Amino acid sequence: MKRQVVSCITLAMSIFAASVMAQADFPNKPITIVVPYSPGGVSDAIGRGVAQKLSQDLKTQVVVDNKAGGNTLIGASHVAKSTPDGYTLLLTAEATLTLNPLIYAKLPYDVDKNFAPIIAIAQVPQSLIISPKLGIANYQDFVAYTKKNAGKVSYATLGVGSTAHLNFEMFQRTVGLSMHDIPFKGASVAINDLIGGHVDAMIVSTGLIAAQSKSGNLRVLATAGNKRSPLLPEVPTFKEVGVSNFYPSSWFALLAPAGTPPEVVQKLNVAVNKLLKDDALKASLFDKFSLETMGGSPESLRALIRSDTERMVPVVKDLNIKLD
Repeated sequence: MKRQVVSCITLAMSIFAASVMAQADFPNKPITIVVPYSPGGVSDAIGRGVAQKLSQDLKTQVVVDNKAGGNTLIGASHVAKSTPDGYTLLLTAEATLTLNPLIYAKLPYDVDKNFAPIIAIAQVPQSLIISPKLGIANYQDFVAYTKKNAGKVSYATLGVGSTAHLNFEMFQRTVGLSMHDIPFKGASVAINDLIGGHVDAMIVSTGLIAAQSKSGNLRVLATAGNKRSPLLPEVPTFKEVGVSNFYPSSWFALLAPAGTPPEVVQKLNVAVNKLLKDDALKASLFDKFSLETMGGSPESLRALIRSDTERMVPVVKDLNIKLD
């Protein structure tokens, strides 16, 4: 009996020692950042920018794996079920963490129980864009046209309950419009269809469409922010066009599966906080897409998730959005 007890204690100590050594040696193999969106959008650009810099800082390969679909449920649930060792991470927008728990009757993950917050990465101001094929020059004309053609003008979303959907629903209610939505699997696909005139309008990241606006492929009517976007200084803010109580934005964060060792989470947090201050990344990613860097501790991200969830409760309830 004593021998069995000693053997069990020895085994437990060996496992503990191996775990501690693995944490101290982290990372010693490639890290995968799961992005639950299709390639080409802001989320994908953030994921690849972060992956490149993390590879340099942590001296290991960091790759992006796009697992789009299901309103981010596919990618998020994959990470939630992954081994909690820091080698499989989730980079996603706030809807995965704040909206999905409110709109789905059955969710394949629990934000509090299945994820370990690492860091908030960036906030993304949004813009109202329309297809040039509408032949509309400014915000006021768009509102007048949409009211005249109630129910006939379309807008793109990234799925029911997505940030793109709720932002536009809130916009309609604020301004008094009646439009119909067309869901898409990714922002880049939706923008291409908007350019082609297959959908009329969309609210999307300012940085994602700045170049298309300058080339004339689409038209930006208003941008979020207290001042005009440096990418589109000629475009008025929502406040300037008379919508002072509407500020569409999104934010992105990095998370690990729950149970990931705190030492690993902290090492990743320190590394990302460092890269958020990198001038080269700021110029190539954050300035390019008009992103506002965030950063901070894992605890501050957890608090942000909870506060934003509480903020969205009355919005989701008012819109009566429920998905199976």
